Amino acid sequence: MKKNTHLLIVLIMISFLNLSCSASKKDMSGTFLERYEKGIELYDNEKYYKAIDHFTFVVYNAPGSDIADNAQFKLAHCHYHLKEYLVAIDEFQRLMLRWPASELVEEADFMIGESYNMLSPVYQRDQTYTYEAIRQYQDFIQTYPYSKHRKTAEQRIQDLRMKLAQKVYDAGKLYMVLREWNSAVITFEEILNNYYDTSLYHPVLLELAECYKKMGNQEKMMEYYGQIDRNKLLSAQDRLRYNSIISE
Repeated sequence: MKKNTHLLIVLIMISFLNLSCSASKKDMSGTFLERYEKGIELYDNEKYYKAIDHFTFVVYNAPGSDIADNAQFKLAHCHYHLKEYLVAIDEFQRLMLRWPASELVEEADFMIGESYNMLSPVYQRDQTYTYEAIRQYQDFIQTYPYSKHRKTAEQRIQDLRMKLAQKVYDAGKLYMVLREWNSAVITFEEILNNYYDTSLYHPVLLELAECYKKMGNQEKMMEYYGQIDRNKLLSAQDRLRYNSIISE
């Protein structure tokens, strides 16, 4: 009797485990779209941490599905919105590598630039990410010359280059405060050579004219002074300096 009872218990347990495994397999194979839609719902409500779980489930359990690349794209965007920009870059790059034929590749490529742009700090700090952002935007424009994002990418490059130029400009101004005129000239000339397309070009000409005036080199002072467009000087103080530099 006991033997029959134990056998019955074992059979019941086996049946229960089989049902559990079947249910689990059904959940794993039949809920990819539901998990994706739930992720979208959470994403739209800005619940990015929770959305990540659902998008990750789709990416790793249904990599060959029609929605896998969309899930990967949204997963990357979740990290972007959470300001986890380096993680976002990795996730956007993963989309480009795993689904190179996806229509989302162009958007992912642009978003890598946007992520580096967000990592770019104020100009006084190390500018490694600024250079990375510029390189990424330049590569993007070269790869997608007719993209709807081209103008934005070009403006981003201009803004980032201005940041780099400002860092050099401040270094030049510091040399002037220290009365190290030769060092100031070398520093300002870097802007003329490398950042000639920024709004600092004419202010730098003014600084160079003043440096050469302090050095007693009237010929070089007038060379730079003659190139200045007064209307492109950035401040009223600079315009006053322009008016007085050759009258003193």
